[in-house]
Amino acid sequence: MDVIKTDKRLMEIYDEWEDKIANDEWYFSNAFESITNGMSAEEAYNYIPSVIDLMLKLDDDFLLGETIYFLIGIYNIADTTEIHPYLENNWFVLTQHLNNYQESNATPFKELKMQLRIKD
Repeated sequence: MDVIKTDKRLMEIYDEWEDKIANDEWYFSNAFESITNGMSAEEAYNYIPSVIDLMLKLDDDFLLGETIYFLIGIYNIADTTEIHPYLENNWFVLTQHLNNYQESNATPFKELKMQLRIKD
């Protein structure tokens, strides 16, 4: 399995996020946009493994949900429903991980599966 290094800018979004979101209810949206602003479709597609890697490390339901929505946004920029090979290779592990988080496994993950046309 390939080792993916999570983008430092992405990791920093999660540092002291509680304080940041208390001051800006749109914190995650704005922070994610700072990464995707000006990103090409190819760059977005190539960024998918970094987001998947982070999702596998997160252990907070709220943060996982926000990150799934970020991944959906990355797929929108990539303008594809093709399942990235890194996502395909880690699908089982990701699904098992998300089974532990009721909120993230509900709406956000279902929306991702719908977008990628993945059947349960």
